[in-house]
Amino acid sequence: MKALLAIGIAASAVCLAGCAAQPLTKADVDGLVVCNSDQMDQVERAARRSNIHVTWVRCPTATLRVV
Repeated sequence: MKALLAIGIAASAVCLAGCAAQPLTKADVDGLVVCNSDQMDQVERAARRSNIHVTWVRCPTATLRVV
């Protein structure tokens, strides 16, 4: 019974390892467009100081470049 359980656990681990996400490469990341969280933070801080409510419809974007 213990051997069957061990074989089942090992088989499950092998199956789940095949589904793991692949690490990103330079080609995957270079040119990726993401939200610019630094600029959003600056705008929200300035709005809080001025007592203004900010609602984001589209986030400001930044393009990631890998060197």
